[in-house]
Amino acid sequence: MVLRVYFISTTGRRDIRYGQIHVFSVLSSWKYDYEAIDIAAPENEHDRNFVIDTGKKSEDGKVILPQIFKEEKCCGDYIDFLNAIEHEKLQLFLKQITIEDLDLIISNKMDNTKGILKIIISLCISLT
Repeated sequence: MVLRVYFISTTGRRDIRYGQIHVFSVLSSWKYDYEAIDIAAPENEHDRNFVIDTGKKSEDGKVILPQIFKEEKCCGDYIDFLNAIEHEKLQLFLKQITIEDLDLIISNKMDNTKGILKIIISLCISLT
C-alpha cells in the first residue's frame, strides 16, 4: 500500500512550494512510507498525465500540487491534507483506516475519558 506524493520541483509559487515541504515534513515525522514523484522531470511524463487525468481539480479545472495518492486512488490535495490534520483525521485521509475504524477509536477514547473522570470524582469525594 504505497502513498505517492506528486509534486513539482520547478514551481515559482511559494504557496505550492510551502505545501509540498509541509506534506513531506508531516509524512516523514509520522514515519509514513511514501514515494515523492516530481512531475516536472521528463522521465515522469506518464505520472504527470496520470495526475492531470485522475487528480483532484480546482474550481477552474486545474490540478493544484501537491496531490496525495494511495496507490491509484486520489486522497486529495494540500487543502484536503491540512483539513485532515486540523480535524485529526490524517489516517482516514491517507486511507490507512476506514471510517468504522475511526468511529471505534473515538468511542474508545470517550470510554477511557469517562473512566478517568469517574476515578477523579471518586477521589475528590473521598478527600472531602
